[in-house]
Amino acid sequence: MSNCIPTVAWHRIGRALLLAGCLLAATGAAFAPWVERAPAALVLTAPDLAEFVKFLPEVRAGTLVVDRLGFLLPLFGITFSLPFLVTAPWLACPAWVRRLGLAAVFPLALTLLPPVWSPPVLLAEEFRLQTMGCGFCVALVIGSRWLHRLPRLSLLLVLPGLWGAAPVWALWQFGIVQPAVARAYASPVVPGWGAYATCLGSALMLAGLVLSALPHRTR
Repeated sequence: MSNCIPTVAWHRIGRALLLAGCLLAATGAAFAPWVERAPAALVLTAPDLAEFVKFLPEVRAGTLVVDRLGFLLPLFGITFSLPFLVTAPWLACPAWVRRLGLAAVFPLALTLLPPVWSPPVLLAEEFRLQTMGCGFCVALVIGSRWLHRLPRLSLLLVLPGLWGAAPVWALWQFGIVQPAVARAYASPVVPGWGAYATCLGSALMLAGLVLSALPHRTR
């Protein structure tokens, strides 16, 4: 046996880390609070922040510039990646994991959309990128039977940069609006556990990708 073939143990550990990271990062990027307050109405997820920041007085006045779609970037990165990961031959995911992963793309992709769904809203310039991102992720599921042909190297070149940059960019945008959000809430605001879950999940995904995809020498 070649001494460059990954051991079964490293492969399984890497795959487990990768899938656990996906679950944790998806929860943090889509559903967990980034701004947390006791009344439910004051809890904001990352998709909520993408809408909420538009109504901050500083943003409306043009004195504060923020990339609101930056809050959706981690969610898009995970949703975009899932079809490639669960169908990758080198990961050898069980059939139930493939089916569950592909099914999870749909609710995650829909979370990328604005709260109000109607053709004029979804096609408006403000929301066009969100609509395109959602449609693209759904299209990947529809075409998932052909994704296994993608070379492993292409995923190793694209996915780590996306997973690393997306949460950093989102947290940077959070830091930009943090003082304005604190003024709107009339109390200090710190990142909620959703932000930390997104970052930790992304780190686990990166570690899992390395362990499962790169060769390890055996002795």
